[in-house]
Amino acid sequence: MSELHGLQLRASDFEAAGAKLVAVSVDSVELNRGVVERLGLSFPILSDPEFAAVDAFGLRHEKGSPFAEPPLTGDIARPAVYVIDDGVIRWRDLTDSYRVRVDPDDVLAALR
Repeated sequence: MSELHGLQLRASDFEAAGAKLVAVSVDSVELNRGVVERLGLSFPILSDPEFAAVDAFGLRHEKGSPFAEPPLTGDIARPAVYVIDDGVIRWRDLTDSYRVRVDPDDVLAALR
């Protein structure tokens, strides 16, 4: 969640660069709504509990959750940030660890 908070702190910079922030999470609508409210986010978190978008971008980390217990599969989404312009991926940041998150300055540099 610190990544989302960091993006929110720079929301005006993203807006000035002509970008719109949108997050995607495999969590439920209810959980995501709570995160948006708790962090005071000005951008939405879209829910993808079936991993449709996650799989479309090849971001499923099978059994990657350190917290999963049966009957959960333990699958999580790899942290990723995309800059998409007119339907074309212009830049992306991918990581294999849920602990590693992108720096908002790197995303802003990619927008420029």
